[in-house]
Amino acid sequence: ATGYFHSQEGEWDSNGQALWILERFHALTGRWPSTSAGRDWHTVVRRGAEWIARKRLDADSDRPEAGLLPAGFSAEHLGPNDYYYWDDEWAVAGLRAAARLMDAEADAPAARWMRAEAEDLAQCIDRAQANDARRLGAALLPASPLRRMDAGAIGSVVGGYPLQQRPANDAALLATVDYLLAAHRVGGGFFQEMIHAGINAYLTLHLAQILMRAGDDRGLALIEAVADLASPTGQWPEAIHPHTRGGCMGDGQHVWAAAEWVSVMRNAFCREEDRGLVLGAGVLPRWLAAGETLSFGPTPTVYGAVSVTITPESGGCQVEWRIDGGDPAWITVALPGHAPVALAGEARATRVEAVA
Repeated sequence: ATGYFHSQEGEWDSNGQALWILERFHALTGRWPSTSAGRDWHTVVRRGAEWIARKRLDADSDRPEAGLLPAGFSAEHLGPNDYYYWDDEWAVAGLRAAARLMDAEADAPAARWMRAEAEDLAQCIDRAQANDARRLGAALLPASPLRRMDAGAIGSVVGGYPLQQRPANDAALLATVDYLLAAHRVGGGFFQEMIHAGINAYLTLHLAQILMRAGDDRGLALIEAVADLASPTGQWPEAIHPHTRGGCMGDGQHVWAAAEWVSVMRNAFCREEDRGLVLGAGVLPRWLAAGETLSFGPTPTVYGAVSVTITPESGGCQVEWRIDGGDPAWITVALPGHAPVALAGEARATRVEAVA
């Protein structure tokens, strides 16, 4: 009734996440989720956006956290209560998603207000992170405007993945990934030092996805590391002990970890980026070396269901795809170890050449 998507009191990321996934569902299916109660989704979305606006701190303060969401424990694994950028990035994404939903409902006034609120919050984040760059001496993304660089910075990369609110080549984002890999990598994966202490499969895959977007093949090694950490039943604990390689905290079969594996396999073959599609960017070279045809799909996208087939050939690969819907603005085929090929949105096949 208040508009708060309540997970646990003190977690302020849930509203942005709920609004974002509602819009994602709507964009992929063209409809709202069905409920036996016949829920009024328009009111749900409006209240959820209004809650974010009410919850924000005073933006006119000279405090570094001005205009952000209050201190809380966020997604539980970032440390003690603080003004976490993880919450704020999700809130911006949720407000923008809510605006798109209001566009679909032809509620122009609500859409305008939600976009204005999103941009105001985004400006507060930018101002806080500009201050971070000054105090840290480099463009980096700490966990909050009051923190040094530490393992909690993993939450601040959310603007790169899954939200894609930062460009793929964003300097601060990639510098933060470099820091996390250099300072907090154990057993091939990201090691969370606080609360959820252990090697974390799903956060390792967040880093892999950001590197995949940037065309950095280090992301492939992270995917391989997570695969190697899987249990005999193809699952991951919430935190993995670096010595026993078994679970040491949380759920023994963690749903977030499993969902991230599905996401990274999907994006390895087909990823939406801006107004286009990137195909094959996470296909592992050893898969191609086996010489067998690879296929994935159909997977839902905003352009319709997409299926991708990759056939290794002498000196390269033949890549074909089907889109059961409209054409994207552009398509890039970006198989690791091959020269990328940029194509118009109506293309449906190409050959990519292997590079030395």
